[in-house]
Amino acid sequence: MSLNMPQMVMHPALADHVVDQIRALGYDVAPCSSEEDAIDAIREAECFYGRISAPILENAGKLRWIQATSAGLDGYFFPELRRSDLTLTNLRGIYSDVIADHVFAFILMFARGLHVYHARKLEGRWEKGAEVIHLAGKTIGVIGLGGIGLEVCKRGQAFGMRVVGVDPAPKARPEYIAKIYDPADLHVALGESDFVVVCVPHTIETEYMLGDDGQREMKEGSILVNIGRGKVVDLMALAQHLESGHIGGAALDVYEEEPLPSDHPLWKMEQVLLTPHVAGISPEVQGRREGVIVENARRFSVGEPLLNVVDKEKGYVVAENPE
Repeated sequence: MSLNMPQMVMHPALADHVVDQIRALGYDVAPCSSEEDAIDAIREAECFYGRISAPILENAGKLRWIQATSAGLDGYFFPELRRSDLTLTNLRGIYSDVIADHVFAFILMFARGLHVYHARKLEGRWEKGAEVIHLAGKTIGVIGLGGIGLEVCKRGQAFGMRVVGVDPAPKARPEYIAKIYDPADLHVALGESDFVVVCVPHTIETEYMLGDDGQREMKEGSILVNIGRGKVVDLMALAQHLESGHIGGAALDVYEEEPLPSDHPLWKMEQVLLTPHVAGISPEVQGRREGVIVENARRFSVGEPLLNVVDKEKGYVVAENPE
């Protein structure tokens, strides 16, 4: 590596055209195919793209900035990284509208009874009578008002729903949200929401936020949607509350353990929709991902504030992005 250029290690390597764009910014880039290669290359590097490990970090003598590969940061917060003064950035924002669309695909399935009719179709049954939900006037409670949560709120308002949110960060209330609750008042939001949508990251504070006790606080017959992180929701408790009828339905894209074990009771419940962690998939996402990475490389090279800087203690992006 040249000593007069910013040096970036990539593990995994990005596509050639992205590497070329970053090199055009004046970087010496080392794409690595193995952790061993990354450990060797990181010694003189200032920048790292990828999923960093403790052994890689241990060998990083000059590292200043880590660009994560996704918005979610599971696996990044090992003690050495938390204690370091390194800047960590993620890809917040590139999935927001895509995942919000997935949420409303779930909600509309329940609202129109499509999950019931699809099951009957597979059995060759022409049978009416699935329960439907009139969305206008119903309350949707969105836990976590980051980019994804706000996009869910906008869609809820567009369907005529009353929208409430739960978020720890004080913020101006958008006109499409009727009320924002502090997490200390989560039980109030749960008790009034016909649909509960989980959009929070997995942190110490959010782990099993919707465990057995939290689920008991949900409105009778309400629907739970989780597109945040799996360890926010206790799935065995969820199965029990679905079986009892206290929770009317659930739609999940994330799980405590992935894949969801084949013997888990949720698989066989008609009132449960399951997708295999695909809510963020879209043909638009890859271009957005590459755009954020290249823009942050540009900003780092000229000393400008980076996009999506993560508060390593809290486990998520706190500040708004700089203009």
